[in-house]
Amino acid sequence: MSRHFTYRFWLCVILGLGGLSIALLTKSFATLGFAAPFLWAIVFSAVDGWWPVIDVPEVELSSPRLIEGDEVEFHVRMHAPQAVPWVEAELQLPAGLEGAGSLRWVQPMAAGENIERTFVLRATRWGVTGPEWLTISSKDRLGFSERVQHLAIGNRMRVHPPTELLTSLVPLAYTRSVTGDHRSKRRGGGTELAEVRPYRTGDPIRQIHTRLSGRRGTPMVLERHPDESSDVVLYVDSVQDVGIDLDSSLRWTVTAAIALSQRHLRSMDRVGILDRGAGVRWLPPKLGRKALHQIVDSLLSTAVLRPRGEDLSDVPVSLIPNGATIFAISPLLSTVVSADLHRLRQRGHEVIVIQPQPKPSSAHVSAMAHRVFRVTNEVRRRSLAQGGVVVVPWNPDEPLEPTLRRTGRNINRLRISV
Repeated sequence: MSRHFTYRFWLCVILGLGGLSIALLTKSFATLGFAAPFLWAIVFSAVDGWWPVIDVPEVELSSPRLIEGDEVEFHVRMHAPQAVPWVEAELQLPAGLEGAGSLRWVQPMAAGENIERTFVLRATRWGVTGPEWLTISSKDRLGFSERVQHLAIGNRMRVHPPTELLTSLVPLAYTRSVTGDHRSKRRGGGTELAEVRPYRTGDPIRQIHTRLSGRRGTPMVLERHPDESSDVVLYVDSVQDVGIDLDSSLRWTVTAAIALSQRHLRSMDRVGILDRGAGVRWLPPKLGRKALHQIVDSLLSTAVLRPRGEDLSDVPVSLIPNGATIFAISPLLSTVVSADLHRLRQRGHEVIVIQPQPKPSSAHVSAMAHRVFRVTNEVRRRSLAQGGVVVVPWNPDEPLEPTLRRTGRNINRLRISV
């Protein structure tokens, strides 16, 4: 907050005191008559009150969560303890928000009056964001004094990148005996048919299929695969971010990670987050809607930090549950990420990499640089594949669903070959 006198006050001071000084020196009543109105204006303004105060008892966002491109309303309620002839308010926004209408308004306020104003904002970039400052300027009746209040706004909203509703699940190698959507290799109570066979002594009576038994003339039994669940850890690569604005590798990574976490939590899988950047952020695998909110909030606050040389934290491999499947969403541009994935694979975890394909850069990059980039990326991908890591390329312009199905086929082919 700052208080100051405006140019009007100083102009009146100069004209009033200057005219009074000249009148006293020259004993001219005409000059005194010229200076008197300016002096009376200063006295009147001081008696009427300088630096009027505006209180802001309430600020509110209409929605704490939205998707890129959506609009949200920001409500502000202001109170004037005394009459304020001139009030100007302006909302200042960060880079990820823009105003869908005017962000500035001017009007007078009566004593004790409450005014509510609504600013319409549009989210243009995913992440945790919100209005930064509300600047309120108030002046007295003659405009001699001005009070400027800079109010920091702590309201935050979480802007989600557009994600798709996935139906496919990658077949996981290790499952738990907890009901889920993954088909077990053993047989028992479940939803997916495994075999139709004649009745054997000791089979439960309720497994006999009456219609099929009637057609064949002998008791027939239906065997099914039980549905189980597993532990999934999403490895998020925030070491580097390649691209511009919304077309960047980090945005693709976060988009895929949110979609995968939603799908696997619906399947009763326990999902955790391993965010690898300059440091390591670890969320242990959990179940339920609360876990989903924690995961999404963690992903939306993901950012690329400047590496601190060799002072990089180690991945907490000892904290990852045995038998957990590691889903890595990474463009595989960093040797740090490749080393982490090799280490996780050597610990016995099944590691599956969904690799967003970076788009060609601008024409300012030479063809030789493009070629070196592609060769280096292919060498890194083959090195991971030789270590037993499944790497599946993904074009972010296409849906994620076909990529998941292709991933499942590659995993089954790898298991059969082994």
